[in-house]
Amino acid sequence: MTPTATIARARPGILSALRAYPGFNMSFERDEGCTAGAIADADRSVPGRARGILRAGLRYWGWPGLIESADVLVTELVTNALEHGLGDVGLRVYLTDTHLLIEVRDGSHQLPVLRKASPDNENGRGLVLVRAISDAWGVSSDGTTTWCSLPLVRRNDDTDPGAAPVIPDLGCAETKWARKEKFRATHLAAGNAYRFTRVYLTAYLNPDDGFVDIGDLATIGRVLMANAVTHTKAPEYAQFTMQWALLQTGELVIQVRDSHAEFPNFDTAVSWEPAEGERPRGLWTARRLGAEISYAPTDAGKIVQALIKPRALPV
Repeated sequence: MTPTATIARARPGILSALRAYPGFNMSFERDEGCTAGAIADADRSVPGRARGILRAGLRYWGWPGLIESADVLVTELVTNALEHGLGDVGLRVYLTDTHLLIEVRDGSHQLPVLRKASPDNENGRGLVLVRAISDAWGVSSDGTTTWCSLPLVRRNDDTDPGAAPVIPDLGCAETKWARKEKFRATHLAAGNAYRFTRVYLTAYLNPDDGFVDIGDLATIGRVLMANAVTHTKAPEYAQFTMQWALLQTGELVIQVRDSHAEFPNFDTAVSWEPAEGERPRGLWTARRLGAEISYAPTDAGKIVQALIKPRALPV
């Protein structure tokens, strides 16, 4: 952080006084050639990547109304850490009983400067915005972590009827049945996911469930696993957990969990349409077969989920 200033810590006890629930905790590697006081070109995408993960987390937790304010907070804190910190930038986001907490680690023991910036000044406004938007903020005793909080207040857009929520626990009582397998992150994983999906769905789905094409459902499972293998670049000894469940609502859920919290360009990936003659991509194939794709970061990585609604059964 930038030296020569001391800030007044606003309600510093908030971090220790409230019970914390699971969230996500990750680190962004910085370009080795970065210099103090400037953001390397290779690192300019980091605030956007952090925003994407934060948005997915808030949708996952059921607080989309906090996204607009939290976007600004995480952008300013991560940008400040990139400009003035040392080493990699850490991001932790989690809920307490009453607040959303955002913590950004920058590796520097020097305290930040809360500057007086005019409205026309493009620099020096980050912590001013953090103080204005958050209900509390402060710095850890060692100076390496800046945190801020937002109260958990329901807003009008906290319900999105068009969204496909991620279901974190498919073994819960809301399922008619659920199965889970682990797959090594090899070139065989996608094919194995296809075969296991066929086997399980053939065994556990009934004609009355409304899912008539097991091959299409198996293809959706293959797409999710292939996406994980291709984009996480996990070593072959790593394992991906795949889950299948039929919900009490009659919807089918297929999930793949991996150890990477990021899903770069998720919105673009799920809205992409092929041009004439262009080769289809995996998630487009899953969507074409009726899957609603969503994802959410977890403390151990992320969940990518396909939710498939049953077709109308003949009368």
